[in-house]
Amino acid sequence: MSKLEEIRKSASELLDKIPWQYIADSPTTRYYTDWKLFEELLLKRDTEKIEASQGTRFTLPIHDTLLGCTEEAGSLGGPIVYEYSKAPESYRKLFGSLLDPKESKLVAAHYSKLGKVYVVVLREAGFYSIGVCNNASLWSSSHVVVVAEPGVKAALALDIAPLSSGTMALEVFVGEDASLELLTITNPPNGGVFALLSRRLVLESAKLVSASLHKASRMHRVEEETALASYSSYEHQGVVIAKSTQRIDYILDTLHRGPKSSSNVRAFGFALDSAFAAARGVASITSEARKSSTSFEVEVLILGDEAKGYTMPLLEIDTGDVEAASHHAAQYRVSRDQLFYMQSRGLNPEEAVSLLLTERILSTVTRLEKTTKSLGENYAKLVEAMLA
Repeated sequence: MSKLEEIRKSASELLDKIPWQYIADSPTTRYYTDWKLFEELLLKRDTEKIEASQGTRFTLPIHDTLLGCTEEAGSLGGPIVYEYSKAPESYRKLFGSLLDPKESKLVAAHYSKLGKVYVVVLREAGFYSIGVCNNASLWSSSHVVVVAEPGVKAALALDIAPLSSGTMALEVFVGEDASLELLTITNPPNGGVFALLSRRLVLESAKLVSASLHKASRMHRVEEETALASYSSYEHQGVVIAKSTQRIDYILDTLHRGPKSSSNVRAFGFALDSAFAAARGVASITSEARKSSTSFEVEVLILGDEAKGYTMPLLEIDTGDVEAASHHAAQYRVSRDQLFYMQSRGLNPEEAVSLLLTERILSTVTRLEKTTKSLGENYAKLVEAMLA
């Protein structure tokens, strides 16, 4: 039995044993993912009708490679792409090493439904784009392992546009002394129930610069967890957008495991109409990560009278020997005075809200372009397409 078959079997056995969340909701502890929707999806039979509709896609114009799509193309240059069974043993061992089925019921459900697994290896410098989708079924799971080889300096855009509800797992390994720029776009079906399970490991003296643009759906849960080894660095800019009655729960966790590691994480959420957007997570410096530094900022801008937004950045510091540790949270509505002022200058309410949204997102693009030009330019193209 292969590792893939073993993990499917063990995950299926775990489904009845693991709860959706280990701590019940309370006045001080809240969970912002609607687990009932995931549970209902698991209980449905595959023969039932798919109700999710795709809606507008905000995608990159060109893909080097398409994975899991109806019309599948192989690598056209740049990254080396393997199906799991055909990957060298050294890469197959990485599969599942950052994402354990015992971690949560959602992860167990992901592995129990998992079909194909792909391994993407970056060995040469360049900017590469990969499109990832899934099968049109009630619940479809996709899994991609990305390996940036030691010493490599590369940029990778992952354009995730699933055709149905389900999960997408992304395990990223940044090799020693490597530098990876990672852009992740997630665009689930409007009526879909979807989760992105992203886990990253940045090895010694490596650098990860990442940006994310996540569109909400009926329920979209995003988990981006990054672990840092000695002398490594991590910078992140994230944006999530929810409109109508959509929901998105954006979780950003950073774990410093080695000394003199650094992280700078910033995320914006936007809740329009009657939508719900949460941006939260934990920045942790372990006792082994002496002389490390972390900065964690999350904000949600509420642009609808019935919209809701939540932020909760937490710090866990297990050593007194740190360079810096800070966090910031804000959730706020646009004041009526501000909207009145903009309308008095000739803008209607929709144009005023659009202008505010544009300004906030472009500020993220500007910050990103200061760090990495290639990632910033592609991120800017996506923002322009989305705002159009």
